[in-house]
Amino acid sequence: MPRLLLIESSNQICSVALYMQGEIIQEKFIEEPNSHSVHLASFVYEVMALSGLSFNQLDGVVVSDGPGSYTGLRIGSSLAKGVCFGADIPLIAVSTLRGLAGIALKEYPSVNQVISLVDARRSNAYMGIYDYQLNPLVDEHFVAINSEIRIEKNNTAIIGSGAIKFIDELDKDKELKHSKSALYAKDLLWEALQKWARNDYVDLTSYEPNYIKSVFVTKPKSKF
Repeated sequence: MPRLLLIESSNQICSVALYMQGEIIQEKFIEEPNSHSVHLASFVYEVMALSGLSFNQLDGVVVSDGPGSYTGLRIGSSLAKGVCFGADIPLIAVSTLRGLAGIALKEYPSVNQVISLVDARRSNAYMGIYDYQLNPLVDEHFVAINSEIRIEKNNTAIIGSGAIKFIDELDKDKELKHSKSALYAKDLLWEALQKWARNDYVDLTSYEPNYIKSVFVTKPKSKF
């Protein structure tokens, strides 16, 4: 069994976990918006200190790949890459949307598909759709939540920070099963172990999180 440090920074929860000997042995998290710059690095060091491991005793680092908060993803990926470079260990990037889908399937194991939605402001979201084995049914994509979206509501569960928008717009009869659970570092483990088994690592020098939609930076207006 690998020893893996897991880092989740794509959403409002700042979360770190350590997996070894077949289980999560340490976990630190805080449910506080925009807290990653304050807590994420210290959580990593606390989890490692409590475990008694040094970074070079890890077999790899797992990071949430996005989509999600641009700032959170940048902080998480930078920290993860720093640990990997320093300890000369591989980095595994795990889909935020797929991680969420795994949570929903644990809550609703009888559904045929799960829709994961991460809020992208206004009436927009990042969407992933998965079957009951967590195989993607469509490519993860940016979507405007409107009546043009067509889904099969029977035996479908929905999860994520964008789920309420979706329900308000497209599920007024409340036919969809709705999970209110959030994503924590430990929820990245399922896909991480799959990728570990096939040596599916990212290139440390070129890796960037999966933002899906380009981030536009505008120049501030002149005060004069």
